[in-house]
Amino acid sequence: MKRLPTLLLGIFIGILIAIGVCYLLQKHNENVAPLKASNQTVIPKLTLFYNAEELPGEKSLVAQVVQSQLGRIGIETSLEPVPSTIYNDRLTNGQFESALTLWYLDYDDAEGFLTDFYSKSSFRLSKYSNPKYDEAYKSALFAPTEKEKFERYHAAADILKRDLPWIPLFSNSELYLMSPKAAGFVANAYQYYDYRWVDMADIRAATDVEIQTLDPALCYDAGSKHLITQSYEGLVAMDEHNQTVPALATEWHFSPKGDRLSFTLRPGVKFHPAPFLSKPGQRNVDAQDVKASFERLIKANSPYGYIFDYVAGVDEFKAGTAKNVSGLIVEAPLKFTIQLKRPFPTMLPWLLAPAAYVLPAELPAKYDFSKGSVGTGPFALKSWDGSLANYAANTDYWRAENGSKLPKAKTLAIRVIKDPNTLFLAYQKSELDILNVPLPVFDAVMDSNGNVKAEWQKHVFREVKLNNLKFIGFNMQGNPWGNSVELRHRVEQAINRDEIVRQLFRGKARAANSIIPQGMAGFAP
Repeated sequence: MKRLPTLLLGIFIGILIAIGVCYLLQKHNENVAPLKASNQTVIPKLTLFYNAEELPGEKSLVAQVVQSQLGRIGIETSLEPVPSTIYNDRLTNGQFESALTLWYLDYDDAEGFLTDFYSKSSFRLSKYSNPKYDEAYKSALFAPTEKEKFERYHAAADILKRDLPWIPLFSNSELYLMSPKAAGFVANAYQYYDYRWVDMADIRAATDVEIQTLDPALCYDAGSKHLITQSYEGLVAMDEHNQTVPALATEWHFSPKGDRLSFTLRPGVKFHPAPFLSKPGQRNVDAQDVKASFERLIKANSPYGYIFDYVAGVDEFKAGTAKNVSGLIVEAPLKFTIQLKRPFPTMLPWLLAPAAYVLPAELPAKYDFSKGSVGTGPFALKSWDGSLANYAANTDYWRAENGSKLPKAKTLAIRVIKDPNTLFLAYQKSELDILNVPLPVFDAVMDSNGNVKAEWQKHVFREVKLNNLKFIGFNMQGNPWGNSVELRHRVEQAINRDEIVRQLFRGKARAANSIIPQGMAGFAP
């Protein structure tokens, strides 16, 4: 027989391969994804909604990959990007089937990833309730030793893995490009951004996350945290190694029973000048400011109000039968104590939250935080127009390095630039000194293996692995997906996390198989 021409032979082989692939896909789908659930009802369409103004480029790409992966096994998925205001309102009111969203913490304690599922938590994204989970969570919260705490955290996480109110997807890294002069910039796994050591006169940075508030007590999002942490501080802080270190307190200790947490405040720390202060520019922080700030947090209906739930006298204060919280005790001008209802070691890491930052006791009830900061941080806010925050160095800042005062810079400007291409262009045009590289421009910065391209070799490139969680959360009340653990497991089985990490993030992320990210204290990296 004569040989077929090369072109015809190629076509013939291609047809055979296509037929084979179609057959294998058909057999695969028959085995793993029949279009009927066990009760013989048709699998419903899934609507996945997400905040189109928070990491918009990343959310869109991840949503499309998830949609494709679910489509492979016959789960039809529609994507519903919405503005922040609509997203937050619908999430709060439970008006959704499933949400592609994220969770991050302010402290290195796995409790923060478990609290949303406790039936008495103030904010519960999925409105999940399970008495067995509540028991496991509370047991971990008050565990007498670190070893027992971690064991109980694992037990609580295992319950969630069976019930699947959330499907964990991945924990990502933040990638930074910066000019060599900006190399002193520090970030950590919990998205604290520290510009104090940047040795240049004027720092220009940006965020691609919308700012919700400049009031520390109401801070609950990464964008607001970025701005607030430049001007305000708490009793303790978290360093670049995720360790709790002194800030406005120089030392602290628990009582032998573990039910009293006492602090010694740093002497001579001054608030930023403000006209309502008794001595503008000369007003030192004292224990009364700490007490007033914590009580203000409780009264402000803050998302972090729960951090004082285990303090003595807080129930009477909330009920209005007491003017003050009896367990928030001013021992002396520089001595402050928290009396707890029972031993509770998690009280200390909870105080890392920006909501627990210290403000002057005489702060006006309706103070406008956009007009200027009244904190103790390294940079004082001078102006905010909704898209640009301008700061000046706090010349009275308490921290020094080798005898030189911090911060090293004279000014700091942080712009809000949501569009990833506009953000990248600003860095290319030298309008920014530091770039948090957004996912949609990974192609321009790295090759397919995650290595920095040659044209960026003269820039400082840094990867910071985040202890955050990107996930799909289900509304557990009143819809087919929330009512059926079988349907949720079908979705979970269809998700290829390694494909997301490899193809979208070039390995600059970690697949997540648990609510609690690997790398947190007590959880193997």
